[in-house]
Amino acid sequence: MTSSDPLPESDLIHRAQAGDDSAFQALADRHAEPLFRCALTLARDRQLAEDVAQETLLEAWRSLSRFDGRCRFSTWLYGILRHRFLKAIRRPSLPSVELPSDEASSLPPASSDPSHELQRADDAARVREAVAALPAEHRDVIELRFFADASLDDIAVTLDIPLGTVKSRLHNGLEKLRQQKLSVNLFATHGESSTRQP
Repeated sequence: MTSSDPLPESDLIHRAQAGDDSAFQALADRHAEPLFRCALTLARDRQLAEDVAQETLLEAWRSLSRFDGRCRFSTWLYGILRHRFLKAIRRPSLPSVELPSDEASSLPPASSDPSHELQRADDAARVREAVAALPAEHRDVIELRFFADASLDDIAVTLDIPLGTVKSRLHNGLEKLRQQKLSVNLFATHGESSTRQP
């Protein structure tokens, strides 16, 4: 197994379920960043997000034999993530530090052209401000979709709402942004589209 010729995820899952530690490590490497970004969107605290993401992967390793392939592996992981997050916020004496907006919704690196970099930073700030001003039900879906790169199915599992509700909230949230004269094309930075399938 090499990085230039990665195994299909299904093969990695079967190997990991058979006890192959390196196969599970490869799965963890593939999913660690999106899991962390999702946890960051939910928790808005970097340390808590790191803890929840790590606990999610640890629980996934321990319960891997229960994964039966009836849903996507990522969706299964997001279900664990939601459970771990809800459990974590019930613990006493957790930090309640609000994550700075530039970390909660950081955008990919800008181009080396200074004028492009300034425009990108300005666009990013406008996006963050507009999304932060949305009602929570719309903000959560948009942040998970565009900033955490979660699929619609994964958002449904994470927020414990029907898929149809996810689609409706996404549509309504984007419409609110359009009404503010904020072009949804700003989200193209993430390679996203509101019509992209799960």
